[in-house]
Amino acid sequence: MKTLFSNSSKSWWMLFASIFLFACNHKPAELFIEAESFTAKGGWVVDQQFMDLMGSPYLMAHGMGVPVDDAFTVATFPKTGIYRMFVRTYNWTSPWTKEKGPGKFQVLIDGYPVAVTFGDTGDSWTWQDGGQVQINSKLTQIGLHDLGGFNGRCDALYFTQDSTFAPPAGREEVTAFRYGQTRIIPEDGGNYDLVVVGGGIGGICTAISAARLGLKVAFIQDRPVWGRKQQFRSARSPRRPYRTGTLSRAGWHCEGD
Repeated sequence: MKTLFSNSSKSWWMLFASIFLFACNHKPAELFIEAESFTAKGGWVVDQQFMDLMGSPYLMAHGMGVPVDDAFTVATFPKTGIYRMFVRTYNWTSPWTKEKGPGKFQVLIDGYPVAVTFGDTGDSWTWQDGGQVQINSKLTQIGLHDLGGFNGRCDALYFTQDSTFAPPAGREEVTAFRYGQTRIIPEDGGNYDLVVVGGGIGGICTAISAARLGLKVAFIQDRPVWGRKQQFRSARSPRRPYRTGTLSRAGWHCEGD
């Protein structure tokens, strides 16, 4: 019986098939790190106030002009080698000026700063390209080093060995990319008679009154303190505002100082 392929041809086809399958199954190494997941946050604080816009909290260096202590975590890389690093950050003064912003910071790899400075360019939340970095160990310390003390912001870091890939920019695309990387599925919070969203004065009174009347209440607040903007600002500033947010009034100029 004649065969369709010679032994030599079969060997070449088997080699080609093996290479093709390897290429299909070999995904470039990558690592996604949520900044708020850093184990040692130093002087950086977790800010949740824009979760409705971003889909995630972020770390912020609020030092009122004095650089805050570094944040650190130990990341587990799938393999060693050269990675391209992206940092999702925001130049928060961009709505008012085209100058470089004050919220600048560095990324540290095992204690050594990457050459690129982050957080002082751009006009929206964006993935800032940090260039290539060398990862010498699968367990590598990643740090955030504040340079100004003026509200540097870091949402996430992404490392990839795919030199042609860049993370998506659109809000919905970023959200899908984030969930695809973290595999985090929101937990079922249960059933409630009333859900109060917002921890301002109105929300606090509503939740307390409903609970006193016997309702099972879920109280949702997107900031680390109660009182919405008023208490949030007084927790971060030496000046105490009124419940209305007013720092001074006509005729009483020192009131609120």
